[in-house]
Amino acid sequence: MVVLSSMWERIQSDLFPFLEEELGELTIKQQQLVSVLEVIRIEDAVFSEYRTGRHKSDRKAIARAFVAKAVYNLSMTRELLDRLKCDKALRRICGWESLCAMPGESTFSRAFGEFAENRLPEVVHESTINNHMSDRLVGHISQSHTVKPPWWSRM
Repeated sequence: MVVLSSMWERIQSDLFPFLEEELGELTIKQQQLVSVLEVIRIEDAVFSEYRTGRHKSDRKAIARAFVAKAVYNLSMTRELLDRLKCDKALRRICGWESLCAMPGESTFSRAFGEFAENRLPEVVHESTINNHMSDRLVGHISQSHTVKPPWWSRM
């Protein structure tokens, strides 16, 4: 946990002030997204060779938007695109400097399909665990409480 707490301290003391200088004050959701992106480093797991669609750098931005969709609890890709269009800070956090640099919905759909096919969420999860918790033993205690049966079942 020392690694994660020191990372959180660095995010709060260095990264947030830098981003706020560039983007203006960050919302709570934007701070959550930045924190998640900083910890999981999804762009490191994005494959560099794709058969179709945009360039590698665009796939990394789409991968960050993929995480934003989860953090913002958006069920539809269209909702994500609408949010990206109206939220300049979110768009820049994901990696697009301008609205016209953002790909269309079909590119997002293809990329999200490739991420699923390549098991990107599982790869990132495993990588995050290995990077931050591999040398730690994580314990869990499960306790069972005995529940008395209803009085009529004891008759």
